[in-house]
Amino acid sequence: MCKKILLLLLALGLWAGSVTSVVAAPGGPIAILLSDSEAAYWQQVTIFSEEIGLPVRIFNLHGDITHDPGLKEKLFDCRPSLIFALGAKAAYVAKLWTQDSQEIPVLFALVLNWQRYKLLDGSSNIAGIAAEISPGTQFVNMTMLQPAMRRIGLLYSPLSETIFSQARAAADLLDLELVTERIDRPSDFQRAFKRLAGRVDAFWLLNDPVIYTLDNVDWLEDRCLKEKLLCVGQTQNLARMGLALAVNPDADQIGSQVADMARNILLHGQKPQEIGVMDPIGTQLIVNLKTVKHIELPVSPQVLDMATVVIR
Repeated sequence: MCKKILLLLLALGLWAGSVTSVVAAPGGPIAILLSDSEAAYWQQVTIFSEEIGLPVRIFNLHGDITHDPGLKEKLFDCRPSLIFALGAKAAYVAKLWTQDSQEIPVLFALVLNWQRYKLLDGSSNIAGIAAEISPGTQFVNMTMLQPAMRRIGLLYSPLSETIFSQARAAADLLDLELVTERIDRPSDFQRAFKRLAGRVDAFWLLNDPVIYTLDNVDWLEDRCLKEKLLCVGQTQNLARMGLALAVNPDADQIGSQVADMARNILLHGQKPQEIGVMDPIGTQLIVNLKTVKHIELPVSPQVLDMATVVIR
């Protein structure tokens, strides 16, 4: 009798000796939801699809949730095992669409300043990859370029309070001083920067929509040259526009990192809330050598060797 019970337990997978952490692969495809048709999103679609080794279906908001009113129904008709959302609109829409379907995991990527969208609030099914390198890593790279740097200027708005708090903690650990000022409107940026410029060794530009506008970035490029100040951004485009340094995630690593997270959820039973929002694993260091020379900042050959891209 005991032998029969044991055989029954083994058949049902209930015997402790037969338990494994691997869960059977889900039947439904992974739904990839795009905010629009930006090349950066399609790059991640390609990398993720190659890495994951599971069926995928692609859905596109085309920049507007009203573009295709039936898109939600089409996505759910495929009974997705997981949703991979690329961009802020896709991430926020995926959160709304799964409010009553928390059993469907959602992973997001390429969402600048993700905290301001409150993607994790009220949801246990969402995890993702931050679109920015952590403040501590940013500061370490800045000090490599300018070892004597001690005071960093930082403007922030209510939309970047979380990042500001992280930056404050990182600066304390690195024995750096943050010279900060809060602004509430894009039009406040130029006056606030002028008040900071004479008191800092470098300026760090946040990915904050109140601060990061085309007018402000264009103005900042010229002002950093005039002040001979190390100004650092978080996208390669900013370095190409004229900022001396940019520290940003390695885009080639993001799709692979999300694929690893998806496998852990779908094949090993990990919960999204156990993962949370991870830092990107790869870092790119982009140095604009023309700007560096103009602001008369000495740069060692070792730093240039470490740079991912040197703009000459």
